[in-house]
Amino acid sequence: MHLCAWTCRRFLAASAVVTCAFAPGASASAATLTVDVGNVAEAKGQLRIAVYDEETWLDTERWIAAQRVPAATEGVSATFELPSGTYAVAVLHDLNENEKMDYRLLRLPKEPYGFSNGVVPRLGPPAFEDARFIVADEPVRIRIELRN
Repeated sequence: MHLCAWTCRRFLAASAVVTCAFAPGASASAATLTVDVGNVAEAKGQLRIAVYDEETWLDTERWIAAQRVPAATEGVSATFELPSGTYAVAVLHDLNENEKMDYRLLRLPKEPYGFSNGVVPRLGPPAFEDARFIVADEPVRIRIELRN
């Protein structure tokens, strides 16, 4: 299976939730993470934004928090209250809201997606280490540019 097909299918299944959810056993100390998403080419469909830790990275059934946000060409933002820790974010633009990633020939993704730190998948799913960032006591703001 093509790397992007595998990654995006796993992410889409994991981001089916609408509201934030904390991981079991999360610490009481929390900070705000704001995710700004740019390069949104069409104002249709939804952006699915999911926050993971190393243990849940791109898992189909587990994540730290996730939101669906209506697409807008000027970009969108989502805010999460998270316990202090190390996280990574994945974003998928489900253009037709069919609850699945659509593909071109050779199983290349047809719908835009992106990862924190601008990680570009290569010969497999992106590594958590490449997409990770730290959330501590101060608010954190990251930007993810969608890849079309």
